[in-house]
Amino acid sequence: MRHLSLRRKYRAGLALACIGALLASCNDDASSGDTPTSTPTTPATATTLATASSTAIVSIEEDVLTAYLTYWDRYAEAVLNLDAEFVAGVASPDELARVQGEVEMLRGQGVALRVVIEHNPVVIEASDTMAVVFDEMTNNSFFVDPVTKDPPEADGTGEILKDTFFLEKVDGQWTVIRSVRQN
Repeated sequence: MRHLSLRRKYRAGLALACIGALLASCNDDASSGDTPTSTPTTPATATTLATASSTAIVSIEEDVLTAYLTYWDRYAEAVLNLDAEFVAGVASPDELARVQGEVEMLRGQGVALRVVIEHNPVVIEASDTMAVVFDEMTNNSFFVDPVTKDPPEADGTGEILKDTFFLEKVDGQWTVIRSVRQN
């Protein structure tokens, strides 16, 4: 699914930024008069960098985007498996009911949906308790057999969708409250 590759690129970019910050701080030490030395990369060094990048402070925007893409992962599972419970915990009761309506519509048509979306999300507003994400997506999703999940690949329409998602922090976790599609 294309939305997963965007998530991987996002995490890779975050990791590279953390590594860059670590390297920059090492260069600051070199300018303090110490003689710079070269240390070959060893597994211990790689582990240190991985640990340092995993403890980096995550901004509200990064946290919101991670939660938003997690919602999409769960939504994709819900419409593929015709089970709205996949979004439970990442969606409000109203949003869960909306997804349940989609699942029932798909079930009534005798199909499931394989979600193939290229996301371009932007956090347009965020505080400690609420956030708004605008996403201009390219939709290449397609219907599949609800039992066999065939076909595994198909051409989508390439339709551009413009949605605004409203998230709220509930019990320490970002939750999608609702979404609005622009026409």
